[in-house]
Amino acid sequence: MNTHPNKHREHPPSWFKDAKLGIFIHWGLPSVPAFAPVDVPDYSEIVRTRPPAEWFKYFPYSEWYLNSLRIAGSPVEKHHREHFGDAPYEAFADTFKQSSRSVDVEAWAHLFRAAGADYLVMVTKHHDGFVMYDTTVDHPRLPDYHLDFDFVGDLAKAVRAKGMRFGVYYSSLLDWTFTHTPVTSPSSLYLENDNSRIYRDYCYRHWLELIERYKPDILWNDIGYPVDKRIVDLFETFYATVPEGVVNDRWTAFPRWLSNRLGKWWLDRMAKKLLTGNNKAELEPKYYDYRTIEYTTEWKGQHALFEMCRGLDKSFAYNRYSRPDDFITAVDVKRYLDEIVLQGGRLLLGVGPDMDGSIPIQQRQVLEALADE
Repeated sequence: MNTHPNKHREHPPSWFKDAKLGIFIHWGLPSVPAFAPVDVPDYSEIVRTRPPAEWFKYFPYSEWYLNSLRIAGSPVEKHHREHFGDAPYEAFADTFKQSSRSVDVEAWAHLFRAAGADYLVMVTKHHDGFVMYDTTVDHPRLPDYHLDFDFVGDLAKAVRAKGMRFGVYYSSLLDWTFTHTPVTSPSSLYLENDNSRIYRDYCYRHWLELIERYKPDILWNDIGYPVDKRIVDLFETFYATVPEGVVNDRWTAFPRWLSNRLGKWWLDRMAKKLLTGNNKAELEPKYYDYRTIEYTTEWKGQHALFEMCRGLDKSFAYNRYSRPDDFITAVDVKRYLDEIVLQGGRLLLGVGPDMDGSIPIQQRQVLEALADE
């Protein structure tokens, strides 16, 4: 194959160019404890105003529960000890496998389409490593650490039946079932990961499985990608399978030489630009079709094709402790859309179902209000 890996950077497919609103589903093991601190700023404000040493100990994303649990003295570590004792995070898998059987993907698709969604991106594996479908790719240590039914396939069918496009999120650089040291700094976010042949193969095989089984319209990678030359082959396979598919911009491979003292200093210094997506040219990823920013509408890039993602509160996954004031409203969503679309972008709005697959009432109210306008 000789397909260019940035096939649609300058000439995106019409469906994506015209899309304005997407839905970003974070659902999995974090939906069982459903906890993150709420008396903290949202993600973008933390990155802008807090010292990097504080970013991860008080992270507002409930999907980061496992990492926060590993940080001594964090709010999550305290919460887990009080509510779950010494139970390991992996124990949530048994509970979730049972509760997830109740999910009604048809109801999801109806709600999202009525709210005006053009596409949906589903988290198929977040940083905690739990896989959200009946994968055939074996985990070397946790062979049953995945759903035992094809939830992703069921959702893809329901979404497409409503006229929406379907994309898949997969956490490539971070998988905390392969590491034990928590992320506590920007440099550790990018460097303290498993780059062994075993993990590179595991990650690569998952992506091929997702492409071949679901033919997703979007490949939404997060944080970065292991140092692996096969990434170009992966994109070539994707574009050959889905000619109108697009890939996001979070595929940067961070070479091992950055692990020295100078490299870590450089990464920590550049962290705000890396994490907001408003990178200078020297930080621009090599492979992507469109750029991403998070919890901010302040797009400063020269490239017009971009997407802003954020949750309906301070978290993407469900946080049962979120307060009414933590949520944005349908009016806020409309305002974000007006600002973003005017700049040539689109909004990927995070929805976090509870462990039974129900859309929590405060999230549902926002989506229903969007449908009513």
